Amino acid sequence: MSCDVCFAGERRPQLIRYSLSMADRLVLVDHVPAEVCDRCGEVTLSPEVVERLQQTVWQQEPPARFIETPVYEFA
Repeated sequence: MSCDVCFAGERRPQLIRYSLSMADRLVLVDHVPAEVCDRCGEVTLSPEVVERLQQTVWQQEPPARFIETPVYEFA
């Protein structure tokens, strides 16, 4: 299917890492099914995937693992 953003690339199924910032914490969800444009990289999620992401994050299911990440100031 062609990309709705660049109109030049093709969207292809791919598993991505989805990131979300909530308050003062970063949440990552691995292996999220998405369609990604092979030209511009635009990511499209289906309504079902978005609903599942919301359930996972808002219901605060136990994470599979924790990672530590540095935080830098741009200023």
